[in-house]
Amino acid sequence: MGKLIIVAAVVFALIVLAGGLWFAFDSSARIRRFARSTDLIPGRPGRAPKEWATSDTREAILHRRIRYAIATVHENPAVHADDVVGRARERLDEAVFALDDRLIAAAAAADDKELTRVGYAVDNLESLAGKLIYATPDDAASAVDASIAFLEDPRKPVEPDADESD
Repeated sequence: MGKLIIVAAVVFALIVLAGGLWFAFDSSARIRRFARSTDLIPGRPGRAPKEWATSDTREAILHRRIRYAIATVHENPAVHADDVVGRARERLDEAVFALDDRLIAAAAAADDKELTRVGYAVDNLESLAGKLIYATPDDAASAVDASIAFLEDPRKPVEPDADESD
């Protein structure tokens, strides 16, 4: 009986180890595949220059931040579970393409002011994923719509006064 327990424990440990290795390998492969792709949104190629995938220029870094921010939003199961949020996500996807197009145009024109505005929009997009984590469907749709409005007209975020306390 004691040997059977030991064998069962070893088999169980090997199954858990194999599952963990598979998860790590699969996750790493998906991340590398997305990093090498030209997809702006998972499954939809963007229009930015291919060299932006590895370049360290300001516009290339902003482009990659957009890609990873929207990919994080897409990973949230809540944006796929509800029709209202799903439609809001589709509108967000279109707004992200418009933002990336503005980034491409600003880079081509060497417009530092517009690159800064795009940077504010990217900051907002990066914060959206956190806002959606525990949001109800209505709150999530509202957060996505607010983010879309900001992406369309980004402005410098207002910092709260240090003297004010909540």
